[in-house]
Amino acid sequence: LHVYRGDSGLWLVNELGMEGYLCGVVPGEMPSSFAPEALKAQAVCARTYAAIQALGTTYETYHADVDDTTACQVYLPANENQAATDAVNATAGEVLSYEGRLASVYYFSTSCGYSTDGTIWGASKDEIPYLKGIGLTEKKKIPDLTDNDTFLKFIQGQGEQNYDSSFPMYRWKTTITNKKLQQKVDTIGEIQGIFVTSRGTGGIAQTVQIVGSEGTKTLKGQSQIRSVLGSESLVYKKNDGNELTGWSTLPSAFFSVDETARDEEKDIRTFTIWGGGYGHGVGMSQDGAQEMAREGKNYEEILMFFYDGVEIRDCEED
Repeated sequence: LHVYRGDSGLWLVNELGMEGYLCGVVPGEMPSSFAPEALKAQAVCARTYAAIQALGTTYETYHADVDDTTACQVYLPANENQAATDAVNATAGEVLSYEGRLASVYYFSTSCGYSTDGTIWGASKDEIPYLKGIGLTEKKKIPDLTDNDTFLKFIQGQGEQNYDSSFPMYRWKTTITNKKLQQKVDTIGEIQGIFVTSRGTGGIAQTVQIVGSEGTKTLKGQSQIRSVLGSESLVYKKNDGNELTGWSTLPSAFFSVDETARDEEKDIRTFTIWGGGYGHGVGMSQDGAQEMAREGKNYEEILMFFYDGVEIRDCEED
């Protein structure tokens, strides 16, 4: 442990080897109850991500390569377990590479049946061709879901049977009132409507317009959209019928929204949000990886499914 002193106080840097670090990351990012091949796929992804971070300068000011939160990867050494450690050891040194360079691999919890591509963060498809939006089926086919009516029909149903269909966060629904939303958006008067104005690959909301009596506010990008429309007070009904609350952001930006009730006397409008999936939606679905492993796929097959055209290499080669 290294202790540093800065203008705002002290910070700690824990220095350890890559494999030891991963033994705390894999159980922090994926349940140890998942199949061994899914855990191996997670280990390779986590190692690749960490290797890229180690080459960067994001945390250079702090004399570190990564932090221990979702800003990088969740590092929970207290959660270390044999299943996760076995997955790390079985894939020791392995990373994902594209055309000889480390691949920027991302992963998330659950899809809505489709993933999206890296353009949601402003990158061009040519820069990261291996991060494609795909269907979570053997054929990987993905339809055009950029039209609001088409996406609404899809998200309100179950769609085609796919690797994520059986998981609780595959579908979710919640409601929010104009009064609740005005606590976050208080510069455009009485909120009168919420509209998804553009969608990307897989139907993910790219821009959302909130219309008020005194103006409009445009939300851009899945992070801002999820943050502004989300609230810890919202109650989500999941695909398995159970409810959850306490989340500060929407589970994903794969959603449709419409006004479904109005109390003219109290001037309260209620908007229903029909959504699917959990996470940003780029790269590997962890639940999808689990289902593929259950069906007999090995970790190499899982990784090649989610990341188009990549290779598994020893990190020493890169």
